[in-house]
Amino acid sequence: MLISEMSLENYASFASSGRLKFGPGINFIVGQNNTGKSALLQSLRPSFPQTPHRSDRMFRSEELPPSSQSGTAIFSGSELMRSWQRSTCHIQVMVNHGKPDFPDELTRFFLTDAWEANFVRSFDFKVTNQPRAALPNPKPAKFRPTMAGPVFVEWGQIGNDFATIAILAWTDALFFFDAQRYNVGRCLINMAEKLQSDAGNLPAVLMRMQGNQGDLFKSLTQHMRDIFPSVKNLSVSSPNLSQELEILVWPVIEQLHKELSTTLNESGTGLSQVLAILTVAMTMERAVIVIDEISSFLHPAAAKALVRILESHYPQHQYIISTHSPEVISACTPATVHLVTKTGFASSIIPLDVANIVDLRALTGELGVSMTDVFAADRVVWVEGPTEEAAFPYIFEQTREDSSAEQREKSPQFTAVVATGDFTARRTRPELIFDIYSRLSNAAAALSGAATFAFDAEELNDQQMADLKRQAKERLLFLPRRLFECYLIHPAAIVTVINGHLEEKPVTVTEVEAFLRANGGLAKYKAATAWTGDLSDENWLKCVDAAVLLNDLFSKVSEARLAFSKRTHSFAIVKEILATDPGFAQELIQFVKELVTLSRT
Repeated sequence: MLISEMSLENYASFASSGRLKFGPGINFIVGQNNTGKSALLQSLRPSFPQTPHRSDRMFRSEELPPSSQSGTAIFSGSELMRSWQRSTCHIQVMVNHGKPDFPDELTRFFLTDAWEANFVRSFDFKVTNQPRAALPNPKPAKFRPTMAGPVFVEWGQIGNDFATIAILAWTDALFFFDAQRYNVGRCLINMAEKLQSDAGNLPAVLMRMQGNQGDLFKSLTQHMRDIFPSVKNLSVSSPNLSQELEILVWPVIEQLHKELSTTLNESGTGLSQVLAILTVAMTMERAVIVIDEISSFLHPAAAKALVRILESHYPQHQYIISTHSPEVISACTPATVHLVTKTGFASSIIPLDVANIVDLRALTGELGVSMTDVFAADRVVWVEGPTEEAAFPYIFEQTREDSSAEQREKSPQFTAVVATGDFTARRTRPELIFDIYSRLSNAAAALSGAATFAFDAEELNDQQMADLKRQAKERLLFLPRRLFECYLIHPAAIVTVINGHLEEKPVTVTEVEAFLRANGGLAKYKAATAWTGDLSDENWLKCVDAAVLLNDLFSKVSEARLAFSKRTHSFAIVKEILATDPGFAQELIQFVKELVTLSRT
């Protein structure tokens, strides 16, 4: 079975989901917590849940229309026949009057490779395009399945139809795994050899695999080792010669003393789910494997390892996986990715361009940027370095106003570029570098707007800055002063930060001010012509190399006990200034606000 399309109406938080397209292989449902990802996946269970959508306008039970799901599922004739044979239920078909023979057209139907069943599920399961035979004198008859084919039972007006077989095949082929703890490490010996949808007979399935398909069991064990470094071996045994089986997990390869093993039910939460998922993937011909919040029960490294194994070793299945971790998506090449968002009472689903997701992964790897930085953001602002990456969102959150919904909008994601010099180096074309970062931002076009940039002016003249702005399509702002550290020349805040790291002999504001006045005009700090002896002089603050100045200041006044750390101490000084003297940072605050405004356009 494969689910190719689906839509939901009046279900859970979905008033109307729109049409979702799924492909073979791995399909991801992504989004933040409480947006409706789990509800969407729950709707795929064989028993469709009636969970009518509620809103602030319609919420009383008697007013709510029923939930429904429609779509297209693809079945092979052989899997339909196997499901019918396992159930032994009777179905009604139309035959020629007086001739209780199963129609040739329907016999051939069970040999088809792919039947696209258009289904509707609400209180029952309906198929709107059921196969029918073209007959001159039709009459309803009931048939039962045998190994030799359908056998006539009786004439009858009422009975099951092909929708019954389709839902039986759906039930047989769909496996659902969520984040709850699975106590599936023990079962009776005589349970069925086909894995149940709840994995309740997992030990019995693995016992037969261990005895009849030893190489397959070895492959399963190797997969578990690849995913969980603490797992070295697996075995299935009967405790105390009882009528039960239990799965044992071994931390060593040699199985010499049972006392060294741990039962699966006593092992980590994710082991049961992964073992059951792998068993389905390795034993089923073609299944739909639904995994809800894979990152909730697996460490990120384990989740990525599992996804890689499923994609590379067992691509014949369809996987529908929900996650809030973009890093899991980066572990494979998904068939589809859908973003679920929620506003108020209503959830919406946005299909993401998989080609751009692939581009995103390639670009993040090439640039050394975390995929999470971009993919999980509403808007991305590329900034000079780690200091700005930490300080700008802090400044925005600490100084934002509460007077309107727009002003309470979520802060953009501030992310440091890998090397600012790429934009100004003579050996490169800056417009190409801007294009790379723009493509990186636009790869998640449904999530983030156009790329926005914020850089230091440093040694650039007005013409060079104008050229770079043009190459960035006017989505670049330059800090009004040479460097971010030019906004940190606040003696009292500097003293507080330095003394916070010194255990004895604290420094004083007088010492800091004396150093600054004695050295502020030195040529090495690149602002000699602007120096007047006034620490608050705007012309001097605009062009001084404050990073070098602070480096020397920290070393001198602390008597070499504390070295200036751009990333740590710059952010600490900003926090102190905003807490004690926010007016001092007014220009920097305004710059961040302008940057956020630009990112929204």
